[in-house]
Amino acid sequence: MPDNRNRAFAGAAPTVLAAVAAVALALPAAAAGQATRVEQPAFDTPIPDYYQPSWQVFLDLKKKANGGARHGFADLPDWTGVWSHGPRHTNFDPKQGPNDPLPANVELTPKYRAMYEKKLADVKRGIEWDPLSYCLPAGYPRWFTEPFLREFIVRPEEVWWINEQQSEVRRIYTDGRGHVPEDEAFPLWEGDSIGFWDGDTLVVHTIRVKAGQYQRSQPDFSDKLSTVEKIRKIDPDTIQDDVTVWDPEGLVKPWHVVNEYYRVTTPHVRIDQWSCEENNNVVKDQTGTTNFILPGEPGYKDPNHLERQAGVNLDAN
Repeated sequence: MPDNRNRAFAGAAPTVLAAVAAVALALPAAAAGQATRVEQPAFDTPIPDYYQPSWQVFLDLKKKANGGARHGFADLPDWTGVWSHGPRHTNFDPKQGPNDPLPANVELTPKYRAMYEKKLADVKRGIEWDPLSYCLPAGYPRWFTEPFLREFIVRPEEVWWINEQQSEVRRIYTDGRGHVPEDEAFPLWEGDSIGFWDGDTLVVHTIRVKAGQYQRSQPDFSDKLSTVEKIRKIDPDTIQDDVTVWDPEGLVKPWHVVNEYYRVTTPHVRIDQWSCEENNNVVKDQTGTTNFILPGEPGYKDPNHLERQAGVNLDAN
């Protein structure tokens, strides 16, 4: 069988190859027991103009927090446990009701309003495509609304926010670094997030997301979207995320939402690796609609017998 590894590297972006080379050069020193430190972007590393409105809000919040607190392990907020957005909110904005597709205070640009109205008209005709059907990540900021398990890993230099769905992980850096320089940056599923602590509140600035939709039957957003979040535990069983969204292509003015995540008290619950594609029975049909392959139909993957479909015979021994 041909080895495609070199071919894959040949098609990689130059910045990715440079990063791989840098890591390779650092390996001998690390192996010899020498301390190595990868230089991070300065906090004032320039970012594009379309992120400046949210960036200025973020800087103002940091100034009010006297530059932010530098927590050690002893005084970090305790966000341990498993959390869930729950089935209470399926829209991006919890203020939306089941028959209220968009709050009155949300104003879309003409282009994105037309896109949204076409989407709603298609849904009424039974045509609705969701990229999650291909086992793609929800991505940020859509992932706020997904009703699966969450977990926070809180360290002095960064916070990991883990979403069980598609095993998505957001990394929020709190070590004083800035955003990735523009000549090295590209859109990411979870964006580029940096933050600081204002007491027990984590303040986060996120940029460079992949364009997507806020949720099914919700408006789309562009890759120029940025957000400022204020995340804190408001009681022992509730973590609140106060989010403001800017998108110069999709929104006339910022969209403010407040989401909450609730402690899961079911015994022995834990987050598992999510492998969607191995039993994915969702396809795009001839009308462009998300549809399901049912048991007995060609191509159906039986979730109880995945090993047989993969050609593995567990009875061989």
